[in-house]
Amino acid sequence: MILSLLILPIIIYTLRVVVFSIGAARARKVSFPEPKGDCQPFVSIVIPSRNEESNIARCISSFATSSYPKYKFEIIAVNDRSEDKTADILADLSGKVDNLRVVTITEESVEKNLQGKPGALQAGIDAAKGELILMTDADCTVSDDWIATHVNGFADPDIGMIASFTLVEDKAFFHRIQAIEWIFMETMASGGIGLHQPLGCFGNNVAVRKKDFDDIGGYRKIDFSVTEDLALMSAVFNTGRKVRFFCNPASTVTTLPCLSLKEYILQHQRWAIGGQALGWRATIFVLASIAIWAGIATAIVTSNWVFLSIILGVRLLGDFIVLAPSLRVLKKGRLIKWILPSVTFFMLIELIVPFLLINRNVKWKGQVFR
Repeated sequence: MILSLLILPIIIYTLRVVVFSIGAARARKVSFPEPKGDCQPFVSIVIPSRNEESNIARCISSFATSSYPKYKFEIIAVNDRSEDKTADILADLSGKVDNLRVVTITEESVEKNLQGKPGALQAGIDAAKGELILMTDADCTVSDDWIATHVNGFADPDIGMIASFTLVEDKAFFHRIQAIEWIFMETMASGGIGLHQPLGCFGNNVAVRKKDFDDIGGYRKIDFSVTEDLALMSAVFNTGRKVRFFCNPASTVTTLPCLSLKEYILQHQRWAIGGQALGWRATIFVLASIAIWAGIATAIVTSNWVFLSIILGVRLLGDFIVLAPSLRVLKKGRLIKWILPSVTFFMLIELIVPFLLINRNVKWKGQVFR
């Protein structure tokens, strides 16, 4: 019995590594689409902005060097009831950036059935003129080929949505841990798409065909979720349209890390609550981590240090195997040396995730959601 409790976690986690490695490899195969002809549809970039005075100018400025023709895309910044200087900054930028449009949400104009970020995105998309909608956040900057790479992906008329990797600025130790975590999570999510099972994405780097967004009724018809990106991905996937997850440095955006442990924990609470929408898929995913911890506990109680070493080795090596290809493709090989301390940190965070589900109130941008 004890031997089974020690061996079973190794088998379960190894299976998870193999399955997601296969799925992620499949996703990477379609991450570098070739341009087809001179097709350059008009594109709308939607940026929800609430209290982003420190970030919004930097975000919009990152489009100045875009390789996509300026007259072929518009930037729609949605000022969602900001209480800081976001509105003033956007007003100033709109006089300097020709293809910038500002949409303002007020307390009077907000749609009561559209809470938080989904409401801001819906307002921006309602105003959009583009055939394709690209979404990012105000605390992000985009790569020069970000628009063009997504446009190339939509050359396949059967594709309804594309998600791509978000990188985290990694100037300090805590930031590097987050950078690795995001790439790990995105690799697993891309593996899900490679296996035709939507598991999630980050809403600061997604693109959708406007017709497909309208056909599903937009966020007005999608049940509210604190992880609106997963909700949209699932809705598009359920229509039978193709969903892709690009692992390509040209399709990345770069976001800012959490600066404090409290902010980091609140972020993970939001992810944990939103991830419950995955149902049985979330359960299977979590079981692998539970199995590892059960094996660790059994090895410690029985003083079986050999098996403890093997179980820890399987976890560390397994996560390395999943992560390494993405780090290589995204040109983030310098982060490889941080995998060991990062995975150790993630394992500790796993222990507190169940407790994060106790409080169902999610705080985001000065708002509270359930």
